[in-house]
Amino acid sequence: MGAQKSDNFFMQQALKEAEKAALKNEVPVGAVVVNESGDILGRSYNQTIKKNSPLGHAEIVAISKAAHALNDWRLDGCTLYVTLEPCALCMQLIIMSRITRVVYGAVSPLFGYSRDKHCIFDLSRMPLVVEKGIEAEAAQTLLKQFFTKKRSQVHGTKKITKSRARKDQKKIVGA
Repeated sequence: MGAQKSDNFFMQQALKEAEKAALKNEVPVGAVVVNESGDILGRSYNQTIKKNSPLGHAEIVAISKAAHALNDWRLDGCTLYVTLEPCALCMQLIIMSRITRVVYGAVSPLFGYSRDKHCIFDLSRMPLVVEKGIEAEAAQTLLKQFFTKKRSQVHGTKKITKSRARKDQKKIVGA
């Protein structure tokens, strides 16, 4: 199996996780951690609402599961596939857990690590390869569908306006 084909396969697994998040009314982000042999060691979806914690990001939970599966926090040689560009918090965890490669789908213009003006990662000095755009259209579609649905729902007693929902959607998926 070629590198591109396996990247698509594993990103599709991450998209399945993201779909689970959407069904649970969580922002649809999914992640899988894969070792060099192609075994999935950890998988998860965004669970910040379920866990009532900012640590419920898909990447954080998937990395934790992978570390548990290996009985080692060092994930040398592993690749993280995530449907949305990791935030600065998740990128720091990725670096600290020694993941070798990150592949993400959709760019996150507001929360993505590469957009964070307060936190600069000099990835050229680290043994971490970051690739973007794999299954990006599918990831963006899932996010857009989620926020379109949110737009039509009542949030508390205040209905979310279409213009506000569009602004929020653009911030997250760069639409």
